[in-house]
Amino acid sequence: MEPAVQRHPHDGLADKIVSGGLIRSSDEVPMLLSGACAGADETFGEMALKHQHQLVHFLGPGDEEWASEKAKQTQSHGFVHVKKELLEGTVVSEALKKAAASRVLGSQRTPDWKARVAEMAARRNFLQVRYADAVYVVGWRLEKGKDQFTGRNDCSPRETPALDVGGGTGWACQW
Repeated sequence: MEPAVQRHPHDGLADKIVSGGLIRSSDEVPMLLSGACAGADETFGEMALKHQHQLVHFLGPGDEEWASEKAKQTQSHGFVHVKKELLEGTVVSEALKKAAASRVLGSQRTPDWKARVAEMAARRNFLQVRYADAVYVVGWRLEKGKDQFTGRNDCSPRETPALDVGGGTGWACQW
């Protein structure tokens, strides 16, 4: 007899979030949806565990290499690997397209802008906010006249998004 396959307690969570099929229950333990990066993600993860909340760090293909060492050592039980097909599916792609209309402006809309957004793990950040009852943001603000990808390169001040939170966190706020 083959041993039973060990399933992660949150297998299928990303699929349910995208499809809208997640059913909320009033007796659920609070859940932190995050991304395991150094700084706010790992700190919020630590606080969630300290207060006996559930912890989910969504990781798309290749994202685990960007997870902080602290998250890898103490929070990896909350890592949920999300398939590329889901992240590139219709719901996430349409949300990205809508957000890009007000985030990627003028000279920043280069032929490679989608690849640059992909480097920020913005698609997986959609999963962090679509289901959320509340969104707490710790990030950096874009300086007027700086690009929304790095916050370091000059661009027209008119091209700084009105929602001026930088990086992948800015995309999460946009949704």
